Amino acid sequence: MIIDFKMKAPIPSWEPLFNAGKTSVIELFPYLKNEQPTKAVTFEDVIQEMDDRDVRYSVILGRDNEAGSSNEELYQFLQSPEAERFRGFIGLENMTINEAVETIHRYGATGAFSGVTVNPAKILPLTNIDDPTLDPIFEACLAYDLPFCITMSLLISLLSDKPDYDYIHPKRLIPIAKKYPDLKLIVSHAAWPFVDEMIAVAIHFPNIFLVPDFYSGFPNAKAYFEAANSGLEDQVIFGSCYPNVDYDYALGFYQKHLADSDIAGKVFYANAAKLLGISE
Repeated sequence: MIIDFKMKAPIPSWEPLFNAGKTSVIELFPYLKNEQPTKAVTFEDVIQEMDDRDVRYSVILGRDNEAGSSNEELYQFLQSPEAERFRGFIGLENMTINEAVETIHRYGATGAFSGVTVNPAKILPLTNIDDPTLDPIFEACLAYDLPFCITMSLLISLLSDKPDYDYIHPKRLIPIAKKYPDLKLIVSHAAWPFVDEMIAVAIHFPNIFLVPDFYSGFPNAKAYFEAANSGLEDQVIFGSCYPNVDYDYALGFYQKHLADSDIAGKVFYANAAKLLGISE
């Protein structure tokens, strides 16, 4: 079985967001020019694609509080029978620190969500993730025992108001991981292209987890899997970034580079299940 730790689905009101995601990334990167857009259109199509690839659960990372990508829409979906195979993370985009903390308390108290997520380029005002003014966000996560997923890559930096390589450097996670050892920090995009630096930080902090997602096929990304194969197997997690890329692209690199079945079992399922509280 597989748990996909990063995807979007066409849940009610999110259909335009899902459709836009099919081409937004593959059109942006020449490196993905030969990839075909995800074929799924309906929610039922997505479930079928999950079934065909033995994806038992998927994590939908929230965005913000705006209609069409809101935490409230995700919350309503998570309360429905259709959400049985999905987990949701509270999104903090386009919020001030106070708004982000209030949002965590509002939805954390429902018990419906499994974590918190942020694109650091969308914190208002633009603030380095290791700035102490953000500590209330991490403390709110701990109050509800919610993991914190941060998306870090060059792409995220380029989309910020002040593009800067330094902004998404893995060193930014060191003060957080050190100050909050009980906070599980999940790094979507795995801080590409700072591959070696991200692996080095994760080696020193067992509360940091790497999700290379669509960067798994990019230059130097093989090192993520080499790290998993040589001692970091408890801290690497499968994520597809579907529908930005299709499942076959995402799964292919993980399956190619994780030869040991025990290690693959951890990366594809057990590590994510532990973070999400899935016990089956």
